[in-house]
Amino acid sequence: MWGKIASLFLSGPFNRIFASVDHYVSNDTKRQDIRVNAINRFAETAAEERADARRYRVFWFIWCLFSGSVGFWFFAITIDTVFDFSWSVSDYPPSVKPYVDTIVASIFGSGGLVATAQALSSAIRGRR
Repeated sequence: MWGKIASLFLSGPFNRIFASVDHYVSNDTKRQDIRVNAINRFAETAAEERADARRYRVFWFIWCLFSGSVGFWFFAITIDTVFDFSWSVSDYPPSVKPYVDTIVASIFGSGGLVATAQALSSAIRGRR
């Protein structure tokens, strides 16, 4: 009997408090879902824009010019280091350096991995 009387007085305020907490959590979850959807849409749009840019020759021409200079720079540093020339090959400026690192990693890193995988697979098959 005392339990029913206590629940009669306390159920209203507690129900309102728990409903408020549930509503707050639901709103926070909805906000996070909206944020995640916006980030996903931005990433998809950026990927579509990059894919569209790759369809044009101008993109590949500029990419070849920039990656060619990076390749020449990397070649100069390698030759200077290996043969101990007295060249003083300077580094790229800090504003361009992240792009240079990405190009070097994509050209030489992935190319080296592909060449290594091909050499290993041909050696395993016994073709070499």
